[in-house]
Amino acid sequence: MTLFDERTEVLPPVRTPEASEQGRPGLGIRVAVLAVVLVVLATTAFATAEGLVRSERERAIVAEARTMFALPESQRIEVDIPGSVLLQELAGRFDSVGLTVRSFAVGSANSDFMMTLEGLEDTDGTWRADHLSGAVTLSAAQATALLVPPEAQGAMRVDFSGGDMVVGASVPGGAPPQSVSLAMTPHFDKGRFSMGIASVTAGGETMSAAEMGAKTGVDLAALQPAPVCLAEALPRFVRVRDVGVTDQRFRIDVDVDLPAVETATGSEPGSCP
Repeated sequence: MTLFDERTEVLPPVRTPEASEQGRPGLGIRVAVLAVVLVVLATTAFATAEGLVRSERERAIVAEARTMFALPESQRIEVDIPGSVLLQELAGRFDSVGLTVRSFAVGSANSDFMMTLEGLEDTDGTWRADHLSGAVTLSAAQATALLVPPEAQGAMRVDFSGGDMVVGASVPGGAPPQSVSLAMTPHFDKGRFSMGIASVTAGGETMSAAEMGAKTGVDLAALQPAPVCLAEALPRFVRVRDVGVTDQRFRIDVDVDLPAVETATGSEPGSCP
């Protein structure tokens, strides 16, 4: 090989640092990917812990409710805890806890018993609430079982229309039997509950109480039952707030005086002014 040939030999290209760096991901991209991975892991861990703590707290609340109301294991109880259970558990305070007991026995019928505990706080290992309110609701079928004697339930029934309770009955003697119904509006005042007759329907014709009185001379107001003091049927620590028909259900709203629950005076029957 000649000297000229040695000088003109083509050398391999030299790889510059810029070209090498362009082939690899930048530091910012790697940091962003790592941050996303950490966020996903933290979110997964929090969701797992949240689910475990929520399940345990709901189980404990259900167990306490069964003991408090002497409910069997077969009784269906639903718990609703708004917000993050884990964060509230760490803080030692729950803003609100909802509890619903399905098929709760009220006299000869079943009802739905709903409670709301506000400000549930851990005090030296004991959970105490600032306020407890509740509501007992009955469907039309449940109200029929409660208010109509068993022997008359085939001929009489309870239904709801707007804010009225409608008691209907079949009157034999016709073909087919005639149906008669009374629409009664619940009233609650100073602890006393009453039902005022709003209208009467018979043979497909509906008349108000005033029209019925003008046509027949019957004073329906005189036939209405006297107001009942509900407080006398309940312990003093339970205060009835309202009674009425809402969303096609008969509803009784109550407040509970928590400091009086375990006192002798609180356990005595209430009274009306």
